[in-house]
Amino acid sequence: MQPPSTSARAARMERKTVELEEGWRFMAASLAKIRRAVDGDGERLSGEEHMLAYATVYDMCNQREPHKYSQQLYQRYKDDLESYIASTVLPALKEMHGETLLRELLERWTKHNRVVSHGNMLFCYLNRYYVPSRSLPPVEELSPAAFRRLVLKELKSTMTGAMIAMIDDEREGKFIDRDLVKNVLDIFIPVGLGHLDDYQVDFEQAFLEGTRDYYSRKAQTWILEYSDSDYMLKVEECLQNEKERVAHFLDSSIEPKLMEVRHAFRVDNKGTKDRRRKFEEF
Repeated sequence: MQPPSTSARAARMERKTVELEEGWRFMAASLAKIRRAVDGDGERLSGEEHMLAYATVYDMCNQREPHKYSQQLYQRYKDDLESYIASTVLPALKEMHGETLLRELLERWTKHNRVVSHGNMLFCYLNRYYVPSRSLPPVEELSPAAFRRLVLKELKSTMTGAMIAMIDDEREGKFIDRDLVKNVLDIFIPVGLGHLDDYQVDFEQAFLEGTRDYYSRKAQTWILEYSDSDYMLKVEECLQNEKERVAHFLDSSIEPKLMEVRHAFRVDNKGTKDRRRKFEEF
């Protein structure tokens, strides 16, 4: 490979220093253009604009001190992501409930990912040296963490309640949009950076408790309506339905816990001694 020519070296040496505020104004404008395009409100960044934005970040990270701005760019991009979520994504969801909330949440999450994927490409040079040197999360992890903290934690009760209500409707024989429930639950994985902690704390615990409550109420009615054998068949039918539900839209790790729901069918105070014995053998 030939070394750079004298003219190329001179051009590099004479390249204008990009000051922090000037460079950030340009990057913020690029991010705003990406967001307008995703919202259907403007044109996308052209290839030339994309290259220029990436080059701006590169230059601001590699200028001579005191004009190296890696730390400031990382922090400002992080702050900008959080501001976008707090001012645009969350307000659109806070007043919604039920299935309407879940549909809007899914749409906002999808758009948010498109916005962030383009933005991350502009700032990915930070991952090369600055991020590992400071043991910081890479730029692609900033958005999931912010969405988790600013949206899911804020809406978890309303969101979980809406999903449980839909599942209860299905248990009552109504048709529900299973794909909607699955796709909303799938959000927990990327925002948890591949871990199930948020899924288990924010959804699973409430779901299992709601399931026990649902079948405890049903048991009090069915015990009066069905014979011993029919009652046990009803229990088996319910457990099979719950297994099928796990296969379609719940994480497989929940199945052993969900099968413990059979204890909700205990009706010691109303059942006969023979019925209690049969249940214990079930």
